Amino acid sequence: MLSRPSGTVAKTEFQLRRNVLPALKRFVSAAAKSAGVQEKTTVLENGLRVSSVELNGATSSIVLAFRAGSRYQPANKQGLTHLIRNSVGRDAPNFPGLALVWNTAQNGGNLTAVSNRDVLAIEVNVVRDQSAVVLSLLGQLGNNAFKPWDVEDVKHDTLPADATYLTGTTIAFEQLHQAAFRNGGLGLSNYSVNNVSAKDLSAFAKERLVAGEAVLVGVNVDHDTLVQAGSTQFPLAQNQPAKATPAKYFGGEARKDGRGNRSYVAIAGEGSAITSVKDVAVQAVVAQILLNAAQKVTSEAISVNVNYQDSGLVGVQFAACNTQITQVTKSIASAIKSAKADGLDNAKNTAAVQVLSDAQHASEVALEKATQVLAGVEVSPREFADAIRAVTAQDVTQALSRVNGKLSLAAYGSTSLVPYLDEL
Repeated sequence: MLSRPSGTVAKTEFQLRRNVLPALKRFVSAAAKSAGVQEKTTVLENGLRVSSVELNGATSSIVLAFRAGSRYQPANKQGLTHLIRNSVGRDAPNFPGLALVWNTAQNGGNLTAVSNRDVLAIEVNVVRDQSAVVLSLLGQLGNNAFKPWDVEDVKHDTLPADATYLTGTTIAFEQLHQAAFRNGGLGLSNYSVNNVSAKDLSAFAKERLVAGEAVLVGVNVDHDTLVQAGSTQFPLAQNQPAKATPAKYFGGEARKDGRGNRSYVAIAGEGSAITSVKDVAVQAVVAQILLNAAQKVTSEAISVNVNYQDSGLVGVQFAACNTQITQVTKSIASAIKSAKADGLDNAKNTAAVQVLSDAQHASEVALEKATQVLAGVEVSPREFADAIRAVTAQDVTQALSRVNGKLSLAAYGSTSLVPYLDEL
């Protein structure tokens, strides 16, 4: 899982980190339906979903997640969810933020705020016997007061630091979404802040940070403890927010000039929605095939493989010095267009092993489980690995045809040196 920091880092016994997850990976459930692993889900009267996963580990990962990623922010307030994420740890209506943070630290908690285009989440990792105490703190950490002076402090203290984390790879990834989805929700930025006020944050929270759009997940936490905490210690409103406009994939190009002697490029095609296990499994294999082809051109190639509630992207990203970026781009585009189901077994095995490996980490398990529950889809790591192994050459051929049917390209750096799509 690639996570990109977005904010300052404060260290005591506890570390508060604010990360961006361009993609909370696909379909890796917290609950492997195998011996010794148990999972339960309960829906409370206020609509809050509570899910527990028992992995018999010594540490607990607890996540409060909302269907409130960047796609839900107003188009003229891009960066709003970024600012909310950075505001985690500030004052709640009835408790000072400093007290919440220090009490989390005193109990050994590690607090992280993360988001992508679908989901905004707050996670605490803690020694298992402190999970009940941390739950009460998490309920308040997810209930920010958005005081105007706090919001101004967050802007002043964290946004300039965040800019230092915006690497060329990150910018190209953001531009890729703009190219693929244009002005739709999935094309809105995770980063840029355009005149966002405390009033804007409060209005967004009132609409989207509500019980019916939330899930409380605990890995290695007693289910009854989670249910009790969710019922009594999470003061979430019960509003019914408007649904997001379904994503539409367009394809196209987005370019942004930048300084330096290197340029960054992302090329991808239309992927699958997270709601289809088979399609996401096929995409995982296709992503590996495309990565293998691209890495024959440059070792700097990395995979683009993201699935959202109603669409996705699959392709590759890469970087090269400006003297080579033209030829590297042409070669990788050619590799993508000529990719076939060759090496299928190797691609399937690699993808399946990655899924099962990720499922061994409580923190990732908690975030994946939250993402799945909010999307209305749950599948165990074993089931998803089996779906990957069941992918056929015909499945891959059809998916590759769809990818190449309408590509998207994003470039950051010396964009005049990056060929246009109609030249590839």
